[in-house]
Amino acid sequence: MKKYSVRPAVPNDLEAVYDLIATQNTGDFGEVMMTIDDLRKSWQNSNLETDTCTAHADGKLAGYAELLDGHSPYIYLADRNDVDLAFQLLTILEEQAVSRRRENVNLVTRISEKNNLLLQLFASNGYKSELSFLIMELVMSEPPPAPQWPERISVRTFILAQDEYATYRADEEASQDKAYHPPLSFEGWVKRAGMERESFDPGLWFLAVEGTEIVGVALNVYAHETNTGWVDHLSVRPAWRNKGIGKSLLLHAFGEFYRRGVGRVKLSVDSKSLTGAPRLYQSAGMKTIQQYHIYKKELQM
Repeated sequence: MKKYSVRPAVPNDLEAVYDLIATQNTGDFGEVMMTIDDLRKSWQNSNLETDTCTAHADGKLAGYAELLDGHSPYIYLADRNDVDLAFQLLTILEEQAVSRRRENVNLVTRISEKNNLLLQLFASNGYKSELSFLIMELVMSEPPPAPQWPERISVRTFILAQDEYATYRADEEASQDKAYHPPLSFEGWVKRAGMERESFDPGLWFLAVEGTEIVGVALNVYAHETNTGWVDHLSVRPAWRNKGIGKSLLLHAFGEFYRRGVGRVKLSVDSKSLTGAPRLYQSAGMKTIQQYHIYKKELQM
């Protein structure tokens, strides 16, 4: 068994850790998923001593593990088949999670369908998965169809310092029937929506409105590194569903990405969505290209 030098990450590890994450994300999800600035900011907001772990062998980074927000374990390996190191890193993360709590802690992580080692590792260590997501994609070589807005419904762009709280309330109301979506405070929603990231672009956030009432939202992100658009959150409030608003928001987002020269658009959706979201996306021309699973485990104190 290979021996590793294990220690918390330090700022000088940033580039090597980012390269490791980028390589694994590309293999698992088809693209990098984050920038080095995203990782740098995450480290600035974390306690590297208690939230991270690196493993080195022969002077090279062999593995990296982090405990995001104190309850989300993620593991990255230079060798995707190194089960011994993966188990060692997971054990360290669980010990870190327990050490900071006085009550039971619920751990939750995301694992790509393509990463067999991590799927088996988490499953064999007591993690359960009851939720899976599809990654769907549209590749555009010509402009998408124009949206067909229902009567009295129009669309406009999100306005900073005006629409934050109303958009939050509309999005949270529309998300109440998602079993995986815990209610978020306004501050939690701002973080989840990525409004504090450098990549945040209010010009890619679209609001469907009836008069002054926000009835649906399409919150989109542009990934510069891969020239890919992401429909990060598309939702319609229950009272306005089944009117074509969701598809119109989706087509409007496609049209804006195409206008900007972005021909590839992706999104992630619950494979068992109660609102039938995958069918909606398929009707707009999107195809499933990947899948990932959410794994959970409760650590008893």
